[in-house]
Amino acid sequence: MMKKSNLINDRKLAFRFHFPAFFVLLFITLIPLLYTFRLSLFNYQLSIPGSDKEFIGLANYIELIHDAEFFKSIGITLLYVFVSVFVEIVIGIIIALILNKIPFMRRIFTSAILIPMMIAPLVIGLMFSFFTNPQFGLYSYIVNYFELPLPTVLTDKPAIALVTLMIMDIWEWAPYMALVFLSGLQSIEGEFYEAAEIDGANGRQIFWKVTIPLMKPIIAVSGLLRAMECLKEFDKPYIFTGGGPGNATEVIDLFTYKQAFTQFRFSYASALCVVLFITLIVLGVFYEKFTMKEN
Repeated sequence: MMKKSNLINDRKLAFRFHFPAFFVLLFITLIPLLYTFRLSLFNYQLSIPGSDKEFIGLANYIELIHDAEFFKSIGITLLYVFVSVFVEIVIGIIIALILNKIPFMRRIFTSAILIPMMIAPLVIGLMFSFFTNPQFGLYSYIVNYFELPLPTVLTDKPAIALVTLMIMDIWEWAPYMALVFLSGLQSIEGEFYEAAEIDGANGRQIFWKVTIPLMKPIIAVSGLLRAMECLKEFDKPYIFTGGGPGNATEVIDLFTYKQAFTQFRFSYASALCVVLFITLIVLGVFYEKFTMKEN
């Protein structure tokens, strides 16, 4: 009986500690979300006075289903997310394996590779804009000086512009994946490797049959978290290409931004935000179920 009373008191104390943070988060997230959903049911356009009171129900969502530009931006976003996250995982594993083999000065190296993550995405977009500028950028100077068979302008062709954005994202976030995987490698018991070596396994077999299977939950979780974050990419495409050439690099967040602040279709942009929010919620539920299953 005493233990039950203490448990109830602990729960009450925990609730009191958590309630202020919960209330603040509720205020700054739930209220804007409800307002966004409400706005998506109207035909609010800044260029039309009084349109914020014109109720149209699910018309914005129906229009969204038939919007070819929306589906194109979805396709660009998914391609951007898949390639970026996949390459970040591969590079992250390689860096983690290297760092795991060199305990000497490991802390210095792990601190050094964190530098890209410390830079704001907006600043990274500006850095790459200056670096690849065809007139005074270092990249263009190197290509011209050594007469390399590479394009000097990286924003005039759709494929090259999109690949450049992927490289920017990989440069920023591959170190994060490396640190996550490094912690996973260090948590693997040495007994697994000793048993594999006794069985006569070589380095490649140990990597594919021991390391990767034991690292699979960490790889899946970190990849899913990174994909959820990558879906919300806005800063780097906005600064570096502005969605161009044409709309070849117009990811979903940039498409939403243009609908709201270029075409002033706030209700349609709100519908886009609601759809993106639901997508992230679904991914979040999937992430929670996966982690619970692994636990």
